[in-house]
Amino acid sequence: MTIPTVRLGRPRRLRTDRLTTSWMLVALGTAAVSLTVRGVLPQPLWTSVHVVTLGVLTSSVLQWSWYFARALLHLPATDTRSGRDATLRMLAFHASLVGLVAAMWTGQVVGTIAGAAAIGAVIAWHGLALVGAARTRLANRFAFVARYYIAAAAFLVVGCILAGFLTVAMFAAGAPAWLLAARDELTLAHALVNVGGWLGLSITGTIVTLGPTVLRTRIDPAALDLAIGALPALIAGIVVGAPP
Repeated sequence: MTIPTVRLGRPRRLRTDRLTTSWMLVALGTAAVSLTVRGVLPQPLWTSVHVVTLGVLTSSVLQWSWYFARALLHLPATDTRSGRDATLRMLAFHASLVGLVAAMWTGQVVGTIAGAAAIGAVIAWHGLALVGAARTRLANRFAFVARYYIAAAAFLVVGCILAGFLTVAMFAAGAPAWLLAARDELTLAHALVNVGGWLGLSITGTIVTLGPTVLRTRIDPAALDLAIGALPALIAGIVVGAPP
């Protein structure tokens, strides 16, 4: 009697990318409401911006940056960092974002700060996981992309800290005068580190390796050295560009 052979495939993972799709639908819905019915949506400008930048874009970056880093750093599919931890981060991020939106809509200072802090903690976890993976695995020559993702995560953590100060300036009745006076500068710095730092560096690091793949051509060997050398300059540019 022949005993059938059971093949063990890759462990099944929760499709967290569907949560990003849900935020896309929410973004379309909030845009439609904001354009057609005025005064119904709480904090319409903030909601329209952050549903896209956090719900759609940040969720996507969390998903793809870990996917590419996992491949470039040769993490096996059975590694808990490849599956379980990444899934937990995505679930924690989306739960934190829902809490942030709810607190912002109701004007709760403490709740909004807690939501921003929770998102910052998830992103810090993401960055530290990348650092740990880069140190413990034998990577190939494209592994420098992880440095872009790590730097990007650091910028978003700073952006979450700035969001806490902005929340106090916007809602707290007893906000100090210096914080109220610096609100515009904090808003600009918040936007710069989030869009230029988090999104910009993540996209730049990815496109160096993904671009030639999409175009079905070989990558120029000099492009790798240029990308490695460009990272400090890009970081410095974002830091210098942020208002003091």
